[in-house]
Amino acid sequence: MSRVDAEAAVIGACLIDRQAYWRIADLIAADDFHSDDYRALWEVIRDLSRAGTEPDFVIVGERIPRLAKMAVELASSSPGAANVRGYAEWVLQAAVERRIQSAGQRIAKLRGPDVVGEAQRIVGACAPRNAGTIRPVREFLRESVARMQERCDAEDTLTGVPSGIEALDELTAGWQRGDLIILAARPSVGKTALALQCALHAAEVGHPVLFMSLEMTGSQLADRALSNLGRVSSVSIRAPKRLDDSEWMRVNSAGAKLNDLPLLIDESSSLTVDALCARVRQCDASKRLGLVVIDYLTQITPPRAESITEGIQTITRQLKALAKEIQVPIMLLSQLNRDGESKPTLSSLRSSGAIEQDADVVALLHRPNASEREKIEFILAKQRNGPCGELYFHADMDAMRFVPGEKPSAYEPESTGFRKYGRGRAA
Repeated sequence: MSRVDAEAAVIGACLIDRQAYWRIADLIAADDFHSDDYRALWEVIRDLSRAGTEPDFVIVGERIPRLAKMAVELASSSPGAANVRGYAEWVLQAAVERRIQSAGQRIAKLRGPDVVGEAQRIVGACAPRNAGTIRPVREFLRESVARMQERCDAEDTLTGVPSGIEALDELTAGWQRGDLIILAARPSVGKTALALQCALHAAEVGHPVLFMSLEMTGSQLADRALSNLGRVSSVSIRAPKRLDDSEWMRVNSAGAKLNDLPLLIDESSSLTVDALCARVRQCDASKRLGLVVIDYLTQITPPRAESITEGIQTITRQLKALAKEIQVPIMLLSQLNRDGESKPTLSSLRSSGAIEQDADVVALLHRPNASEREKIEFILAKQRNGPCGELYFHADMDAMRFVPGEKPSAYEPESTGFRKYGRGRAA
C-alpha cells in the first residue's frame, strides 16, 4: 500500500464508521498527513468526533464544500474500517520518514554554540507521539514477577546501584534505575564530595559512571578521587612535597585503581539541559551507564522562561524524563536556600515546588553544629518508593570521604516522624 492509498483508506474508514476515529486517535494527528486535503478532512472528522457527531461524508462535505466530492469518493471506495489501525500505522511511518529527511536537512545547516542540543531537539520531534504505553495489567504483572525472580536469584541483596555506605543502602536499596535523585546542601557542606564518593564506589563494583562537572575541572575531580581512594589529605595532593613514603604508596595505589575505573568525566560548563541530555544519551549508547552525576543544577544554562521557577522545572522535568527513558539513576546536585542554620526541609530547596515534584529521591546534607564541622546529618526527605529517614556521617573533608558517624553533641533533631538509620538512631 502506498502512502497516498493509506491516507485515503484512513479517511474513508472514518467516514463510514463513527468508531474508526477513536481506534486511531492515539496514533496519528493532522500533521501526519502529507496531503493538505486529507489533513483538512481529518481535522473536520476529529472535531465532529469530539463533539459526539457521526463524521459521515454528508456532514463533512457540508463543513468543507470544496472537498464534498472527495469525501463521497473516499467513503464509497473505502476498503472498510476493520484494518484502520494498520492503515494509520502506514500513515505514521511515512510521516516519521518525512520528518527525519527534513531533520537531516535542518541539522546540516545548524550553527552556533549549542549545535548538539538543537540537533537533539530536532531529532526528538521526529519520534511518534504515542509510546504504546496502554497495555493489560497482566503484561506489567509478568514484568514485575520477572524482576522479583531476578532479585531473588541475584547474589547481591540490593536492587539498585550501591552507594558504598551500608546504612544508606539499607535505606534506599541502592540508587534505582529511572530515578531522579536530588542531593542538596548549603555551600561547603560536602555534596560534591559525597556524590563523587558514590560515583567512585559504583564504578569500583562495575557500574559505568558519567560525572558531569559543570563547576569543577576534570583534574580537580581527579585530585579529589585520589584523596578519597588513597585516604590522603587533599591539601597534600595539591602540595605533594608534604607526602611521606607511606602516603606516596597509597597515592600510587589509588592512581592505579582510578586508572582502571569505568568513570567518565565531562568538564564542560554552561551546558543547556538539551545539550546535557544529548551527551548523556550519546554516552549511554556507547557505554551502558549505571549512574549519572550532574554537579550542579544552577550551573545548567537556564532555558528561556517567564520565571526562574519555571526554568528550573523545565530542567528537572527533562532530566526525570531522561532517567526514565534510558533507565539510569541520575543524581542532580543542588543548593539549599540560605535560611540560617535551621534544619533544612523540602521547602529549603531553591524553587522547591518544581524540584520536589519531579524528584524520586531528595537527600539533604546538614551541619547541625558549627563547632563540630565533621559531623553531618543526612536527611532523606523524600523517597517515592521507600521510607524517609536520617543518618549521621563523619565527614573527613581533608580526605574527601564520608563514613558512618554519631549525631552531634548537644543537638536534638526535630521530631519529624522519620525512622532513624545507622549509628545514633533514635531509641
